[in-house]
Amino acid sequence: MLKKNHDRVALIGWIVSILVPVIVSLLPVSGIFTGSLKTFFVITLFVILIIAFELLPKLIAAILLPSLYLISGLVPADIAFASWTSTTVWMVMGGLILSNVLEDCGLLKRIAFFVIRKCGGTYTGVVFGSFIIGIILNLITFCNGWLVASVLVYGICRAMDLKPSKESALVCFAGTIGATGCTVCLFYPGYFSIMEESIREFIPDFTMTMTSSFQYNGWFVLWSVLLILIMMKVYRIKDLKINVHKEYFEEQYAALGKVSTKEKKAILMIVLLLAYLMTCRLFGLPEAYGFMVIPFLMFIPGIRLGDENTLKRLNYSTVFFVSACLGIGTVGAAVGFGDFLTAIVVPVLEGKGTLVVCLIFLTMGMIANLFMTPYAMLGGLSLPFAQIAVSLGMSPVAACMLLLYSCELLFFPYESAGNLIMYEFGMLPMKEFIKQMTLKTIIMYLGFIFVMYPMWHLLGFI
Repeated sequence: MLKKNHDRVALIGWIVSILVPVIVSLLPVSGIFTGSLKTFFVITLFVILIIAFELLPKLIAAILLPSLYLISGLVPADIAFASWTSTTVWMVMGGLILSNVLEDCGLLKRIAFFVIRKCGGTYTGVVFGSFIIGIILNLITFCNGWLVASVLVYGICRAMDLKPSKESALVCFAGTIGATGCTVCLFYPGYFSIMEESIREFIPDFTMTMTSSFQYNGWFVLWSVLLILIMMKVYRIKDLKINVHKEYFEEQYAALGKVSTKEKKAILMIVLLLAYLMTCRLFGLPEAYGFMVIPFLMFIPGIRLGDENTLKRLNYSTVFFVSACLGIGTVGAAVGFGDFLTAIVVPVLEGKGTLVVCLIFLTMGMIANLFMTPYAMLGGLSLPFAQIAVSLGMSPVAACMLLLYSCELLFFPYESAGNLIMYEFGMLPMKEFIKQMTLKTIIMYLGFIFVMYPMWHLLGFI
């Protein structure tokens, strides 16, 4: 019976994955909808749907996407596979190695048990503790601690002996919106530099401050708490079979004994990594370098925290998958997706009220997020958003903040590196991810309409 249901779902998935691209391929080419854009949409939608329905192994899908971009003649090899030259890919590789090393030496389990104990040893405490871990690490690393936070949340799930389920999905959801989601309202130099450059086209002396995004989008923290509470009701956590009680975690933590020499070395490496993330901007160095170097130092003589077995357990398909997802943004920018989206929306905005314009901006960002990474979105759409806002008598700052806010209006893991990594740890089933993120998107829209928009008006932001 289960096999028949699985086969039926797979058949439906294949039908949808083929039918949707075919429909797009039948659309006529026009001035703004070029042949290149049509090909881009057909290929990208086909592979995205395959990923969404989990019809092929992720490694196969990851190789298929850039290969189709190349074979179709859409872009040359240096663009189709350009994402492999991105530091993000190698940063992810380092992060995965780091998580395996921390698990091998036992530090991941020790940290996880420590957090659970401090949160009261209850499932509710674990969920909110995972959310708080992400926020704290982002504050002290200028929003570059999301990968470390993801590793820690994964460690918590392992410590609780959770399998991929609703129980693990809720913990991962809380950890993800804390570690990745809150980047839309905290100080993130990478995002700020892109938006600041675009805004200065219209306000030459404009400078982003440490609290700029929090003034506009700080409400996201409240939406996150509300979402966690709602998901607890939806999942009926009182009825879930979770092996959680304070005495158990006290016993498990005590059983770990004293901190071993390997754990002490691992702690020093983590402190070194966090110190680098906190200070790299002062020296003009990329944050990614920390993840590209420090995890590999754990294998050198004198430290030697990992070995061949550590690397054999590495999920290399994740690296290919992340690269493929980043490639969507690269190819999308190359074929003019940002210009296409702007050309469609500008005529629609003329004569519309400010609230409607704001909601259309958010929807544009949400759609763009299906085809572009947050960095690609901000890089390709910040200036068009600012230009449109100025032409309509709105603040270009507000327009860019709307684009930033829309980076969290997502549905699938591939739309954000942080969500993708958490999903790739295997504790967050795709069905639960889509359910959670859809609810988050609805709450974010409603929160903007009924709270943020009136407050922006009151504070003179728009």
